[in-house]
Amino acid sequence: MNKHDPIEAGLTRRQTLLAMLGAAGLSACGGGGDVAGVGQGGTGAFSVGPITGLGSIIVNGIRYDDSRASISDDDSPFGREDLRLGMVVAVQGSPAVLGQSTATRIVLGGELVGPIASRAVDGLSFVVLGQTVNIGGSTVFANRSGLSALNTNDVVEVHGIANPANDSIDATYVEYKSLASEYRIQGIVDSIGAGDRFTINGLQMDYTDADDVRVIPVVGALVRVRLATAPVDGAYPVNRIRKPEDSFSGFSGEVEFKGTITAFSSTASFSVNDLPVNASGASFPEGTAGIEAGAFVEVKGTLINGVVVAGRVKLDDDGTAGGAGTEFELHGTVSAATTPGSSGSFTLTSSGDVAVPVDWTSGTVFRDGSSADLLGPNALVEVKGTLTSGNRITATRISFER
Repeated sequence: MNKHDPIEAGLTRRQTLLAMLGAAGLSACGGGGDVAGVGQGGTGAFSVGPITGLGSIIVNGIRYDDSRASISDDDSPFGREDLRLGMVVAVQGSPAVLGQSTATRIVLGGELVGPIASRAVDGLSFVVLGQTVNIGGSTVFANRSGLSALNTNDVVEVHGIANPANDSIDATYVEYKSLASEYRIQGIVDSIGAGDRFTINGLQMDYTDADDVRVIPVVGALVRVRLATAPVDGAYPVNRIRKPEDSFSGFSGEVEFKGTITAFSSTASFSVNDLPVNASGASFPEGTAGIEAGAFVEVKGTLINGVVVAGRVKLDDDGTAGGAGTEFELHGTVSAATTPGSSGSFTLTSSGDVAVPVDWTSGTVFRDGSSADLLGPNALVEVKGTLTSGNRITATRISFER
């Protein structure tokens, strides 16, 4: 294909969401991609959001059996062991029954990969490739204890709820990358320069020698870009530029997601991360006050021809991605438990072989067992708790599963 063919340059957030993702949003942020063979249509449950549970992943309160799901990230296959708390994913599965579904497709999103250019003095945000990344009390740091353990020029991968209108991301997941062969960014093109140059929030890019150009950047278009890791003559060489393929474009059925209202006509008609929402028949459990441009909302409804017909719209309890107080839920086996006392710790390994450190305190409630049972062979537990630092969970409740 000629890279200057005028193919659909005017990307919408809907395509990002459905393919999962990009950024901003829930859209989420994070670079995800599409799975070969996806997009054949179907019905069931479709959910976009951060992973808040492991041992069968939990997204937006639905527990998805992921044991037989196809999993990918930007055209590359992945396994269950690659799924982490806080990562933003798009999940398609069977209709949810009593909060449970069987996942058929999972697409990861982590579209922002690059070096930390600066950090705010208050330690609550940092900048990567011109994108402001906001940190909350439930932002998971996969392999660091927190933002203070990261330095300027460290390369990170970020997932979260992004707002392309102001080039910011409320991070739900941050991972330090010791080696990155390329950077990634997704955002709205804000200028076109000489030759094949363009910018996203002022970041100069040049696709003159790009091997894979699937969309021509125009001002106002949302694009996903893979970049070389060093600028040449003031601009980052582009390896690939494209729109998110609409992997779930044929999907119809239940949908649930969280995100930022990016366009607002009325409480009956607005867009969340550029995904059109018809809320004319929706219930608003908390009322319509606060439902406005820039609000962070949770939407449940039915996806029909690229439009969500909302059944319920509510302001998100945390008000932002990574907000303090998010409850995580883990299911798995216990190992490396400390001798019982007034507090202790152990490692929980999920059925997807993901290990998470867990701490318990004198305030932790034990059900169907006690702290002494954590020392038993192959103890199987459910843990509910909140994030303390990095990816450590402090348990509020530990239930033994027989």
